[in-house]
Amino acid sequence: MRRLLTNAMVAIAALIILSWAVIGAMLWQAHADAIRAAGAAGQHMARVLSEYEASSLRAVDLTLRFLRDDWLRDPASLDASVERHQEHLRREGLIQVAVVGADGWSRYSRLPLEKPINFADRDYFQQHQSSALDQMVISGPVMGRITKQWAIQFSRPIYDRGGAFAGLIVMALPPPALELVYRDVRASGEDVVTLVRTDGGIVARTRDLDRAARISLKDTPGLREADAPSGVFTGSGRIDGVVRLIAYSKVRSYPLVVYVSQEMENVLASYYSQRLELVTAGVIATVLLLALARLSRSRLKLREQVVNHERREAESRERMMLELHDGAIQSIYAVGMNLERSREQMDHDPVGAKRTVASAAAHLNLVIQDIRNFIAGHANVPRDEREFMEEIEHLLPEAANPDAPQFQLDIDPTVVRDLKPEQALHLVRITREGVSNVLRHAYAAKAHISLRRTAASGVRLEISDDGIGMREDAAQSRGLGLHHIGARGQKLSGRTSIESAPGRGTRIVVEFPSHA
Repeated sequence: MRRLLTNAMVAIAALIILSWAVIGAMLWQAHADAIRAAGAAGQHMARVLSEYEASSLRAVDLTLRFLRDDWLRDPASLDASVERHQEHLRREGLIQVAVVGADGWSRYSRLPLEKPINFADRDYFQQHQSSALDQMVISGPVMGRITKQWAIQFSRPIYDRGGAFAGLIVMALPPPALELVYRDVRASGEDVVTLVRTDGGIVARTRDLDRAARISLKDTPGLREADAPSGVFTGSGRIDGVVRLIAYSKVRSYPLVVYVSQEMENVLASYYSQRLELVTAGVIATVLLLALARLSRSRLKLREQVVNHERREAESRERMMLELHDGAIQSIYAVGMNLERSREQMDHDPVGAKRTVASAAAHLNLVIQDIRNFIAGHANVPRDEREFMEEIEHLLPEAANPDAPQFQLDIDPTVVRDLKPEQALHLVRITREGVSNVLRHAYAAKAHISLRRTAASGVRLEISDDGIGMREDAAQSRGLGLHHIGARGQKLSGRTSIESAPGRGTRIVVEFPSHA
């Protein structure tokens, strides 16, 4: 009796440990999913904003070229030329148009000047002066000497007829209105958007621009030429020190990169909510199991005191152990199998892994339900036709996925209703392996899954595709997956055949007697 009590306590302790292990795995997956979803959203936003910036910069650059041509043709015509572009420039938020000579002194200003101003000390002027390239230079935010406000200077060099540097034409625009554009595509006031030159200089920022303009982001991922056009990484902000999930996208044709930074507290908000729910469920399950342990211990002590009920109480204890083994412990085993499957899927099928972890959560709920059923003395309800169909449909790729083959289901509901639980499990596992082979190896456009009765009152499962097929020797040698299909066919007291040829697809057929 003491040994039986010890075994019961060990079993309950194992259930508690396994329950928390499952919760830990689910929390890990939820954390990864939150990071992955936020990274994808941030990367999408960064691409949208980089396309917007590329379009705006092309318009500014084209305007600079037109104004420069008009200046070279007739300097006196520049006022009229600026007026012709006024409507477009107003949309861009134009502050100033100016022409600077080769000596750095102002030659033209859209805004009135009391006296000429020298710009020879400006970085953009010195860059044009020392370079022979006819390209647009984008400055960081500077305080305008004429406008008396922060602006980005967009400039192009002017060359005389002999090809010598004759100055530059410059347009002053306010820092790009990234915040307004960002709010148009995503209503969030918590994220930070930054426009950065590839040399690390910050051009615009939706927050703390005055402080950010003095900081270089050199060596930040995305600024190097060898970096991918877009990406996601985690880092602490050099400006405010806040840990963020950062997505970036390079601006096509211009030395600029758009960064969308999301605070990790916001990224993980949904994870924190799930964590609270799962930990609460784990605490409740633990309390129930401990209550069960306490109840078991009390009952066993009572049986020790009542000698005349010893045999009847022993039978009751045996029933308790059997119900725990066949109910809760088997459900925990199913959870472990699902978690192992999710680990195998994480690298090549994150979405499938997420569904598998969700299935593990469902099995955890079954553990709690088994314990409640045990306490109430109720029997578990066997799986029905609907649950079988849901299992099969969960194996298939989403219909909206253009890269996946289109699956057609032809399943006789009367066959499903007559299946024994063990038969249903084998059929689901065989179908899972067949679908996996189609998705990973077949390169098929269409696939077909059929479950029908045979003329000999048996059951026939067929999985076929129109993919590339296999060589005859490959089909005969059978890989591990095909070997497992054959093994499960034998467990169904049936036979398995695999037909395939290069360019003619593959067909897997499993036939077994319905009464097996």
